[in-house]
Amino acid sequence: MVRSACKVLTNVVGDNWEIIVVDDGSTDSTASLTLSMSKKEPRIRLASHKGNLGFGRAVRTGIERSTKEWIFYTDCDGQFDLEELELVWARRHEADIVSAFRRNRKDPGMRLGYSLLWTTLTLMLFIRGFKDVDSSFKLFRASIFRRIKPRSTCGVIDFEILTLARDMGYRVIQMPVSHYERRAGTVSFESVRNGFIAFVKFGPIYEMFQQLLAFRIRSWRGTGQ
Repeated sequence: MVRSACKVLTNVVGDNWEIIVVDDGSTDSTASLTLSMSKKEPRIRLASHKGNLGFGRAVRTGIERSTKEWIFYTDCDGQFDLEELELVWARRHEADIVSAFRRNRKDPGMRLGYSLLWTTLTLMLFIRGFKDVDSSFKLFRASIFRRIKPRSTCGVIDFEILTLARDMGYRVIQMPVSHYERRAGTVSFESVRNGFIAFVKFGPIYEMFQQLLAFRIRSWRGTGQ
């Protein structure tokens, strides 16, 4: 993923790029591999958490460490084609956030089901929603984070950022991108998967619901951040 990102970024923006790999307390070789790559390419940087702080906290760390005018983030499980960043980049003049949604999503049926429930829940609680809100293929104008300070430490962060930006008058557009089967890693709230069926961890699901509800309450009180 990092090698592919280096190639794509050079084609899209020239030399003015950086890659921040956020290691959220992993137990594999993420940190050592990133440090090895950074010795050869200093624009690749590692941001490590001492423990697993959650998806949202990892996204926030990447945002906080970034230094460029635009911030793009994606997962490293190979489900997106980084070449399509060029399509997203081409639309940056139309918006402050370009949020991609997955065309012909290639996830197991059970995951598609609870993803639909999650999208429906956000729509019910906030009246307005977004298409495929938790798709990890987004481009942000960095300046919006001078005003937007998300609090979520889990997957709620995608919806929180988009909602805060929209409510503050920032332009948010959505566009389709390709999606592929997962090449590596597992979903945080699944313990074991066997085809369509997966054993679900209720702890992470409860955390997402709790943080979404907390965000809804802050929004009602006019203190969304």
